[in-house]
Amino acid sequence: MSARALARGRLVFPILAAMAACAGPEAEDVDIDAPASEPEVRPDTPGNNLLFNFDRGDLVEFFDSPGGGFRVHFTRDGEHAVPADDDDSSGTPDFVEEVAGVYDDVLAFYTNDLGFRPPVGDADIADNGGDARFDVYLVDFGGSADGNFSQDACEGEICAGFMTQENDYMGYGYPSTLYANQVLGSHEFFHAVQAAYDVDQGSVLAEGTAVWATEQWDPSLDDFEGFIKGYFDNTDRPIDEPLPGPADPFSYGSAIFFQFLEEAYGAGTVRSLIEKTEDGAGGIANPYWLEVLGPMLEADKGVTFEAAYAEFARWNLFTNDFADPAEGYAASDGYPRVRLESSALPLQDPELRLYRASSQYYSFDPAGRTSLTAAVVPTTTQPDATSDLVVYVVSQTGASGGYTRTVTTLADVGAGTESVDLTGAEVAIVVVVNPAAAGDSKKPSLCVGTVDEVAACKDALGATGAGGGGGGAPGDDDGGDSETDGGSADDGADDGCGCGIAGADGPRSTFAAGLMGLAYLFARRRRRAAAATKSAR
Repeated sequence: MSARALARGRLVFPILAAMAACAGPEAEDVDIDAPASEPEVRPDTPGNNLLFNFDRGDLVEFFDSPGGGFRVHFTRDGEHAVPADDDDSSGTPDFVEEVAGVYDDVLAFYTNDLGFRPPVGDADIADNGGDARFDVYLVDFGGSADGNFSQDACEGEICAGFMTQENDYMGYGYPSTLYANQVLGSHEFFHAVQAAYDVDQGSVLAEGTAVWATEQWDPSLDDFEGFIKGYFDNTDRPIDEPLPGPADPFSYGSAIFFQFLEEAYGAGTVRSLIEKTEDGAGGIANPYWLEVLGPMLEADKGVTFEAAYAEFARWNLFTNDFADPAEGYAASDGYPRVRLESSALPLQDPELRLYRASSQYYSFDPAGRTSLTAAVVPTTTQPDATSDLVVYVVSQTGASGGYTRTVTTLADVGAGTESVDLTGAEVAIVVVVNPAAAGDSKKPSLCVGTVDEVAACKDALGATGAGGGGGGAPGDDDGGDSETDGGSADDGADDGCGCGIAGADGPRSTFAAGLMGLAYLFARRRRRAAAATKSAR
């Protein structure tokens, strides 16, 4: 099954929005027709069946943002009332003005600074909040979520929609309403931006780039740093395959991959990738992000996907206490560590399994050894299991506050004859990378130890000693499959974590913001996966 089929078979993510009328000059050059009118409903539509909505009898008012692109709908009384404070005596609650201002700022940044399209307009939709502005509805989520994006109508894979957002954040643990509105506005509105291109790319691109976008807009917000542990704890999964189940830290944590692309290959790389997902882009009827990323990198940056992914795995060694901007991310000192699997030397693993676009990190106590090597060994059932793999051997020296990691890329991943100096090392690390974007999983054996120990390991495994090449020049013809240790594509619906969809009873698709476990989010970001209705197209 292709990577695209795997991602789509698991879940089709609708990530769209309605259009803000006043974008920047770059956005004005984009000519995108709005979707055809459909009988849709909004949170203030009488008798609507939405999960989050106003109550019957609520007096719903609206406030148009100063920038002209947004209309914020709110009520002053009842369960859904916004905070009444009006310090500037404008007649509009400060909270409502704050929401409108955040959305104005986010739209301007995404269109003018990052160069993305604005969301699709909703002028031709019957129930559109009163005009073509992007609509934000402030209602009480009761602690079950704090915001969601819902689509109204689609034309092909381009859709229009609206935002529903928490009315006061009481009990949510955010440091301020401004902080909460900045997080929600930047993340959820980016789903509306994605909707101007293609809604069928899976949760990794959808959620990973939304978390990435928030970081670009305001690096002082800690969403990005809180989420990326979800990837660093699961690097053995294919880069485009979400974790199964209602909470998916992997999709959100994959923001680190898109941050890598932007830092390693220049500003605009993520935007170029999203542009290439639009149906028909590059002459491809229905492109999928992971399938177009490699050709894009080769054409624009002169690097293969395989080389890029191998470098990504290397960058991930240099975060937190091991941060070194010369070796990786500019802000890596604020990132969590990649998870290492602690093992004893010598290591003989006859059942290693490497999925496409995945990496596995092992740590060892040198136990007096002054050198180390490793070898991946082909098996009789898969003689090409070592082809195009990349193996890093790392010497870690120093104490807290002064760590140094020295990385050696093995020239021949199967030989086991290249000795890496461990003098003074307190920890040794071996990283095995399958950098291919597609193909079946590779199942070699793994030997780690001194040159003599690895030779004995290979003899015990019945190996001929023939390596698969690899090392610094990864190939591009093989990869992993869908069956990861975390679950396969058939393990059930993947509803996301900060945003998700589930069910099929209603007229639209919805992104709902949900709770991340404390291991993946700071306690003050309390978001729970919320059920939503699926579009009937």
